[in-house]
Amino acid sequence: MDSIFPQTETNNIINEPDPQLLAQLKSGANWFYWIAGLSLVNSAIYAFGGQISFILGLAVTQVIDALSDTAIAAGAPTALKAVAVVIDLVITAMFALFGYYAGKGLIWPFIVGIAFYILDGLVYLAGGDMFAAGFHAFALFFIIRGFLASRKLKQFSTPVGQAI
Repeated sequence: MDSIFPQTETNNIINEPDPQLLAQLKSGANWFYWIAGLSLVNSAIYAFGGQISFILGLAVTQVIDALSDTAIAAGAPTALKAVAVVIDLVITAMFALFGYYAGKGLIWPFIVGIAFYILDGLVYLAGGDMFAAGFHAFALFFIIRGFLASRKLKQFSTPVGQAI
């Protein structure tokens, strides 16, 4: 599982994966890294008292941060902000792991990551932020392309009865 796709041998001919499909897979997987990275920046901005955020970041971490601020304003201990940042980091790490495993050619991180990112986009949509929801749709387009490439490459590289 160290390389993206093992080479297969048929009648002494080595078949190599289509480089365009590999690039498409990597591009889709890399979107998870962008999402995680910008969410991490959003969390750092929140932790240090900033008021801006990136639209490619996750809405759910921003909701957690807003709920934390609201609770603190209502009298909860200020340590709640640290708890919110830790939750943000866990969610961000999850997306980074989606990127890592999707980049290895596994299909499940694409499926789970796409599902979570769709739900996250719906949070923006419910909040009326059409620009951020639209950007989520844009990112999802490329992530889904990566997923489709991973499926094609999986068919190419997996001998019958054997999983990667």
